[in-house]
Amino acid sequence: MLLVQVFLGRTRLGIAMRATADNPLLARVKGLPTERIVGVATLGGGALAGGAGVFLGLDTSIDPLLGAGLIIAVFAAAILGGIGSAPGALAGALIVGVVEELSTVAIPPTYKSAVGFAIILVMLLVRPQGLAGGAR
Repeated sequence: MLLVQVFLGRTRLGIAMRATADNPLLARVKGLPTERIVGVATLGGGALAGGAGVFLGLDTSIDPLLGAGLIIAVFAAAILGGIGSAPGALAGALIVGVVEELSTVAIPPTYKSAVGFAIILVMLLVRPQGLAGGAR
């Protein structure tokens, strides 16, 4: 996570990726090869997702629906941390993970994913921009 943050904030390619994500038309006008940047970002995101899948497969059994059970928790972490904030997403993931695991004390483990829905609902009602997201 730290390496990705440094890459996006300190390298020319990372800054170009952020510029292309913010405003592709302006990035193209400024002379950035937006198609190539989008391709590199897709390749990098796929590589990171593949690595995460390998590590998840080491911990659990691998099946075609491996990620389906995690999607709510990941989305809840992104909403909690603030869309577009990598440190916020990390903090949100830690909070969601701990709260979901601690919730099994009070509710059956089969309802653990409902905790993710509850976190999304509460966060959108209380602070829609997330913990680390700025006001838009």
